[in-house]
Amino acid sequence: MISEVEKYMKSKGISISDVSKASGISVSTLSNAFNKPVTTWSIRILNGLAAATFDDPAKVLAEIQARPFKYIVDEEKQTIQGFYIEDSQLFWTIESAVHSSVMEGWQPTKADIMDAYQVATEYQPKIESDFKRIFGEKS
Repeated sequence: MISEVEKYMKSKGISISDVSKASGISVSTLSNAFNKPVTTWSIRILNGLAAATFDDPAKVLAEIQARPFKYIVDEEKQTIQGFYIEDSQLFWTIESAVHSSVMEGWQPTKADIMDAYQVATEYQPKIESDFKRIFGEKS
């Protein structure tokens, strides 16, 4: 099975030797680290991989470390994935729509919930024109 690190390096067109040259870390040290879970790595290893790809270490970590999805709704605080929705009715409307989509496989982030909120609260001329085009003007 190909590890996430190997997939990442392949997608970036780099090898373990490239990481070694960019970071000054020996190939054997990198190889040992890459064969272990990312959670056991030192910052030095992560920074070395980031140096070879010219990426931010946080971005590299996000790409190689699998995070299990968890849908988090706090009814008392009126938050969905950590995003607060002040209006109670709007909170439940958005939560219902998001919940249905989660059940179908969507894995929304806080940014996705913010986008859904924006669509629900701001005038959307394109959506309105598409609706009118599909369903016609209401008499």
